[in-house]
Amino acid sequence: MTQKRIKTLSGTGLILMMVVVGSHTVMADTVCSLSKLNATYGFATTGFIAFNLPGPSRVGDFYPIAVAGTVKFSSDGQVSRSVNVSLGGTIFPVVDSGNYILNSDCTFTVNHGNGEVWIVTPVKHATELKFFVNDPGGVGAGTLVEQ
Repeated sequence: MTQKRIKTLSGTGLILMMVVVGSHTVMADTVCSLSKLNATYGFATTGFIAFNLPGPSRVGDFYPIAVAGTVKFSSDGQVSRSVNVSLGGTIFPVVDSGNYILNSDCTFTVNHGNGEVWIVTPVKHATELKFFVNDPGGVGAGTLVEQ
């Protein structure tokens, strides 16, 4: 290699290292602008669910599911929901309560009373919450909109 090429590579490596170190410093100093939720949200979502299957599931192992209703978050870390569910065409209500916690990445983990777990990301100053069903066998995501 020529001396000029070595200097260019060294300069590029230094810049890359500064970006990586700098980004870790910024991430470590991040403070979540929202530490609690305190509102009622409405939503409707569709997805698929499988029951007690070990390992990856085949498409045929899942049942279609549709859910609509409200989820209420209290500033004390409690959550309650009242929804109607259609599971493979069988319709029934679900009313339960649980809790939520703030994660280090500024998302929230929601533990519903039936054992279902959601990861929730506040957007638009928490007037909307994007959620992802974080359960083995469950596939679902959607948006909760503040009422």
